[in-house]
Amino acid sequence: MAAVSIFLSHISCEAKLADIVEGHLTRDFIGLAKVFLSTQASIVVGSKWLDEVTIALKAANLHVVLTSPESVERKWINFEAGAAHVRNTPIIPLCHSGLLPAQLPVPLSESEGLVLSGETGFQRFYDAVARALGSTLPEVDYLAYAREVAAFERDYEQQRQTATEAGVLNRDSEIVRNPRALCISSPQFMQLGLENQIESVLAAFPTDVAHRREFGSIAVRKALSEDTFDIVHIAAFVCPRSGDVYFSDVDPQSGRPSAMTERDVIPADDFVALLHAAGTRLAVITSGDSLALATSLISTCHVVAARDMISAKMAAAWVEAFYRRLSTNTLSHAMEYAINISGAPMRLYARQPDSVGVRFETVALRT
Repeated sequence: MAAVSIFLSHISCEAKLADIVEGHLTRDFIGLAKVFLSTQASIVVGSKWLDEVTIALKAANLHVVLTSPESVERKWINFEAGAAHVRNTPIIPLCHSGLLPAQLPVPLSESEGLVLSGETGFQRFYDAVARALGSTLPEVDYLAYAREVAAFERDYEQQRQTATEAGVLNRDSEIVRNPRALCISSPQFMQLGLENQIESVLAAFPTDVAHRREFGSIAVRKALSEDTFDIVHIAAFVCPRSGDVYFSDVDPQSGRPSAMTERDVIPADDFVALLHAAGTRLAVITSGDSLALATSLISTCHVVAARDMISAKMAAAWVEAFYRRLSTNTLSHAMEYAINISGAPMRLYARQPDSVGVRFETVALRT
């Protein structure tokens, strides 16, 4: 029996659900269902990543899409679905988190969608996979699988609700004078040609404003534990599943740790505690869709984070515009200006109930 290649398309903040689907498929079809995860965990760094996705799209026998009210609005999801449609690859939309098959947009609406947490959702999905393989249906507990999906949906809805509430902004002003900035990155990020992001951050404020950059968990923990930093800029990989910050290599396509290097990571909960100890007022995450980390951090500080996959060039343009304007204007104004300049899909999550009208000003120190 020949194996079937499945392209599993989803957005980063729904990676946990993709893991559930992939795990069950791989085990229940005894390895004959070969799944390519399209997690889009980080910034698109060049042609190599895109080539891998293109090869997987061409090789796929089935194109499976995790569809939610959030994911169907993402351009890349629709690009992948369009590519599958052009190649006449069967498309299976797996609806979840409140989206119904009747609400699917074109080209997804041209395929028969199913509700993954419904009583027959997983079984209907498995039936399509079994037909592609020419096999019988595996004997598994489909209702238990549906309950797993429902549990994910509850957690995901809570996360999305938290993010929505953080979007309610208090317009009162506050001023942070002589801000100190810490730039966090990883050797892998630098090797991928993203040094210009860090340089833009460091160059944004006057030379008499303290800046620091660190590239490993030990150094970052030490810096945040021993000093104060008003702004922490994160240009390192953030796990879309947990919000953990990685300094060791990860697979850009799946967002999972590389097996080739020793893991160097700061868990999300630890990172929140470190920023709280450092008195951080603003965290900026430019390394991709980081809803898990963003919603963890808003209890401590304001957060600016990508809400979709962005290119390295677009991220660099946003960083340059944002930090230049932030040094003389409010956070809200700097956000609006940088988005207009770059087109980057960045989002502001305001710390509640604190103000978002923050100003970062440089005041000449007396000698």
